[in-house]
Amino acid sequence: MPYLHTTPNGIRVLIEELPHTHSVAVGCFIDIGARYESAELAGAAHFIEHMLFKGAGAYPTAHAISLAIEGIGGYLNASTGYETTVFYAKVAAIHFQRALHVLSEMVQRPLFDATELEKERRVIIEEIRGIQDNPTELVHELLQRTMWGDHPFGRDIAGSIATVSAIARHELLHFFAQGYHAGNLVVSVAGKIAAEEAIPAIERAFADLPAAQRPPAIAAPPLPHQPKLSLLTRDIEQGNFCLGMPGVSYHDPDRRAVQALDALLGGGMSSRLFQTIREEHGLSYNIGSYHNEFADTGMWVIYAGVEPDALRDAVAMTRAIVRDVAENGPTKQELATVKEQLKGSLLLSLEDTWSIASRNATSLLRYQTVPPVEQIIAEIDALSLADLQRAARRLLTANQQWLAVVGPYSDEDHADLQILLEE
Repeated sequence: MPYLHTTPNGIRVLIEELPHTHSVAVGCFIDIGARYESAELAGAAHFIEHMLFKGAGAYPTAHAISLAIEGIGGYLNASTGYETTVFYAKVAAIHFQRALHVLSEMVQRPLFDATELEKERRVIIEEIRGIQDNPTELVHELLQRTMWGDHPFGRDIAGSIATVSAIARHELLHFFAQGYHAGNLVVSVAGKIAAEEAIPAIERAFADLPAAQRPPAIAAPPLPHQPKLSLLTRDIEQGNFCLGMPGVSYHDPDRRAVQALDALLGGGMSSRLFQTIREEHGLSYNIGSYHNEFADTGMWVIYAGVEPDALRDAVAMTRAIVRDVAENGPTKQELATVKEQLKGSLLLSLEDTWSIASRNATSLLRYQTVPPVEQIIAEIDALSLADLQRAARRLLTANQQWLAVVGPYSDEDHADLQILLEE
């Protein structure tokens, strides 16, 4: 179990001592993300993530920041989500102080240099264009718009070309001040480090971070109560589809059952979808699923790339496979296999210092505690056939399925798929 400590200015600190390792991972988890943005500021959280790498405090340039970590053989990265933004470094244990200093400067003293901001604005716009040019990514964005509309969950985290072009420096600074403060920060450390060394160092490093109030998240709207299809015609060699269904929040009692259901149906080459759609019928090279959990809702997605003429058959077969689990449940062997799959994946992740630091911080932000691994293993072991079938019935409702398609299709294909979706 990690040590949990709160600094005098309100930062929550997690330290997981792993004396058998040679590395240490340090993560700064800021409890704000894209779901806190108005429509006009879509992409602000992601824009800020980029700007923190462009110069901060003792590291006034992007090169100085990257060299400070890469120059000692370390790794520095970040990610923006809908609810959390994360900055992290993984270094040899002897360089813990360097990693901490770089991250603390980035989070507390970013420069937001006006010239660098304009350059990064162009970089982000090119990033967005890259998504628009990649149908395997674009189809996921299209599904989100289909499900969530104008809510932040319906937008790409990076924003749009229009919003990123229009966001002003003072607006980024205001959004930064709302989210990047002591009460909104978790610093999570895992690796070859002692808590009695790490905690005072973190308190010193972040002593200047002020306290403030986070703005409220934009509440998730109800999902549409009718099936809906969005089709984007592209002259490409492959059809891409995402089938979306309601999910559950990370507070939901059925969360573990949904996690197991997702793995059973789309979690790798042994999953039902892969074995049936690809191995038995050869309709797709790549098919899988994922479940996104948020504080108040969730979404479950099955995705695939198919030969254009195989789209209708692949979608129909995918829906039939999910329906079969809802109606008949999984087999005993499938349940036993998926339990071992989930437990094995969890235990293997504990061999990586960054995975441990990330798991600890994510749990604390979500649940205000870090459940021991043994508890999670017990929850997985306790799953029954009835639990998975119940979860499948919750997620699979006749009037709440949404389909996004990108590929070489016509209005006639659109009408045919709409009829299929309503069956």
